[in-house]
Amino acid sequence: MRQALIVILLISVLGYGCTPASTPTAIPTAMPLPTSTPAPTVTSSPGSDADSRRQASTPISVTPILDTARQVEMIIPTSGGTLSVTGADGTTFQLDIPDRALISDTLVRMIPVSRFDGMPFGSTPYAVQLEPEGLRFYDFITLTITPTQDIPVDQQIFFGYRGSGENLALALPVVDSREIKIQLLSFSGYGVTKGLLAEIDPVRTRLGGEAESRLQSELAEYLLNVRQAQLEGGVVGEFDIEVWLQQYEEQVLRPRIAAAGESCAAARLAIQTVLGLERQSQLFGGGSVVDEERLRALAETAAEVCLREEYELCRDEHIIHRMIPVWFTLNRQSQILGLTSADQQDPTLEKAVDYVRKCLTFELIFESEVNSSGLQGGSYSSSVKSTIKLQLDPTDFTIKGQAPLVNTTFEMSFPGCSVSNQRGGGTFEALKLEYIADQESLTDAVGYVRDLRLVYHPGNTSEHVTITCPDIGSYTLPGPYWTAGYVSTHQSELTERGFVLEGWEIFGDEYYAKNEWSRDYADGITKIAESGMFALYHRPE
Repeated sequence: MRQALIVILLISVLGYGCTPASTPTAIPTAMPLPTSTPAPTVTSSPGSDADSRRQASTPISVTPILDTARQVEMIIPTSGGTLSVTGADGTTFQLDIPDRALISDTLVRMIPVSRFDGMPFGSTPYAVQLEPEGLRFYDFITLTITPTQDIPVDQQIFFGYRGSGENLALALPVVDSREIKIQLLSFSGYGVTKGLLAEIDPVRTRLGGEAESRLQSELAEYLLNVRQAQLEGGVVGEFDIEVWLQQYEEQVLRPRIAAAGESCAAARLAIQTVLGLERQSQLFGGGSVVDEERLRALAETAAEVCLREEYELCRDEHIIHRMIPVWFTLNRQSQILGLTSADQQDPTLEKAVDYVRKCLTFELIFESEVNSSGLQGGSYSSSVKSTIKLQLDPTDFTIKGQAPLVNTTFEMSFPGCSVSNQRGGGTFEALKLEYIADQESLTDAVGYVRDLRLVYHPGNTSEHVTITCPDIGSYTLPGPYWTAGYVSTHQSELTERGFVLEGWEIFGDEYYAKNEWSRDYADGITKIAESGMFALYHRPE
């Protein structure tokens, strides 16, 4: 009956939820209490004097000394992965990140803590710094700590801190594991120390600092008591989950939802907070409390503000390479939220695709001149130019376009004959413009465009010439003269997809890039010299 009341309360107070990727072990809300380690009981109502005093308490800061010489790092894909590091004393730390916890491939770093200064409880802490600091996850990840010295279950205190040691708090245990396993929804510093939970009494009101960390510390203390009771025997008192949920909704969730439209980071934080509360409620046996329409509205807000921010960077600073990854990241977020499947596109993103299209709009200018000489002294010169608007096609996410290939000059000469020249153009097709992104370092969050790849068909020109020679008469020779010369000098670029050009000079401004060349071809009869250039301008709408 109590479990049903909790679910009803969640639905009425929050109106939020999601389908979990995994379901943590349910924890009863009332168990016998061991006399040696009293469990926390949240009895103050939101806004009470006790709660006000708690919020006014000065948070605890500690000083972790990092062993950066032993740090390890790797890029964890969206499908998840495992990373481990060993401290100087032999303590191992293993991080397990499941599928659906990340929405994009992410560089993860683990740095052992060699020493702690200022710890107010316990002794011999074993800890690790997880980076990037503040990274939030869409499902629980697990940190397993294996110290070189055994710590009895009833003397294990799990803790975490923010930044460089601020806001010391208790951390959530995996209740049904005898191993030291901590459940995380965000990155910072985490560890275990040897001591009794009773030791935190003098500093309990200072644990956590800001509302979310403080409330999670309260929940963690209760779950540490439950873990000890289940694994070692004993009793645990009740935890007032209704009051805890109400405080979390009022102090953490509601302000973040209200701020969701202010920035991409705020929108994602609101979604991650909803998911985090869902995950934590499952620890008490609460079922899924999904309100798909409310969650979809948050996802739509995130799509709007995130793509708008990226568009402004694209428009003002010509950062072109982040738009499509952000788009796909938002689609993956929708899959994690259960709003779409892997083979679907989130309909809430359809309105936002205009930002991507307007950002990825370019003007490509192509110029080329061919000069050829051949048998019996005949020669010709032919020049072309084309100005192509390139724009993202949202149906296949390719940047492409086509335009007339203008034959600006054409002139043929043949000794002893009169020649009548006629210019003739064609159509230039840019089949795909791709950027090759890179990073200055593994911690470079913005990155840059290192090169471009243009797949194109230059087009067939249609020049023709009428030659009149003594004793022969007149005859007409059709082209394509420029195309023949261009193909001869660019054979190395020809593939099954078309001509492929890389090796651009990147400026990264409105005049975004250029590619210039001068090439020759000879086969014993014909000599061809061709020179040309592409100039790419970023023209966001």
